[in-house]
Amino acid sequence: MEAGETENRIPTIVIAEDHAGIRSSVKQWLSRVFEEYEIRDVGTGEDAVELCRQAKPEVVVMDIKMPGINGILATQQIRKILPDTKIIILTIYDVPAFRAGALEAGANAFLSKNDMYRELIPTIRRLISS
Repeated sequence: MEAGETENRIPTIVIAEDHAGIRSSVKQWLSRVFEEYEIRDVGTGEDAVELCRQAKPEVVVMDIKMPGINGILATQQIRKILPDTKIIILTIYDVPAFRAGALEAGANAFLSKNDMYRELIPTIRRLISS
């Protein structure tokens, strides 16, 4: 632990999604499932990097297409400052080039929003326990 951190820190999940309705829905859903976690959310890649720098989340759920820096670049930046944080790319753009770019950037998982309700919770649980 770094100076000033306490062992009683609340674990955190960050949602980075530019669409406010999706962001709110995912936040409410994760809040009910992961009650012991603080669920924080942002709407841009830059805000995701800054919030991660401050909150040091266990998991980040990251969209690819956002204003400013995209989710792949934000993932690269977060990976540099928080190598142990688990990053899940959650996007409607389920194409091989984006998948490859996300994994090269350091994402731990790549999920399609079409599969979100079936795969997101098990993926978060798997990454938290690894």
